[in-house]
Amino acid sequence: MTELKEVLLEARGVRFYSQYDEAVFFKWLRDLPCVVNVEGQGLTIFIACRSDAIDEDALREILALFHRYGIEKRQLAQFDRAEFLKWFRNPVAYWYSEVFD
Repeated sequence: MTELKEVLLEARGVRFYSQYDEAVFFKWLRDLPCVVNVEGQGLTIFIACRSDAIDEDALREILALFHRYGIEKRQLAQFDRAEFLKWFRNPVAYWYSEVFD
């Protein structure tokens, strides 16, 4: 039996500008098949993801979500895998310096 690896991402100090803005944030997370749990503690939102379910589409959505809400992207470097090499490590991509520098 293969053990599923769960990755915990942290969204600290996310600012929502309306109730709808907050609802969209959580819906976006719930719609990602890799996200298994979302829980807030104080000013931090913990996002549990199944690492085996992180595919290109999911990683692109997470990048976009983190960018839109100003969440620290450096933690996404843990998804630097051979299958994403051609696009994820693109030095001119909007996320590159925030993930890898």
